[in-house]
Amino acid sequence: MAEINRLEEAYNWNISRLADAFGLHRDTVRKRLKEAGVVPAGSRNGANLYALKDAGPALYSDRIGSAALSPDEYPPQDRKAWFQSENERVKLEREMRLLVPVEDAHREMSRLAKAMASALDSLPDLLERDAGLAPEGLELVERVTDNLREQMYQAVMAEDDDPEVAHG
Repeated sequence: MAEINRLEEAYNWNISRLADAFGLHRDTVRKRLKEAGVVPAGSRNGANLYALKDAGPALYSDRIGSAALSPDEYPPQDRKAWFQSENERVKLEREMRLLVPVEDAHREMSRLAKAMASALDSLPDLLERDAGLAPEGLELVERVTDNLREQMYQAVMAEDDDPEVAHG
């Protein structure tokens, strides 16, 4: 026959269940609960049960404050875990094609710039031959396209100098 418990007891979990729910190792859960001074809310079958409302904040309260730390300031085990997670994140983003290698980005930007420059170079000739544009109009088109080419060049050079863009 099934055991009937009070509703409040549904939110009292043992260390294994807390570890599964929060994606942590049981030893980590045990250590963080002890460090936070969380007392068991009861026990079942010889295992301590912890109130979820007390355990949740205890498991992550110190992690929220340490989020501002750089990985170099983490303890060695946390630093190793952080770098492993970052490597996995990069690998996943690369597989999902959300992350493009810098060489590919440069190659594609170069291809785009060459196509734009070629089109801008041939525009005055096209307008003269096919549209019969007067010489004054051609000079204006050439000034505008030269100005546009210069703006594109300056934008590319500015991004190369910006470390956030280059490495971000």
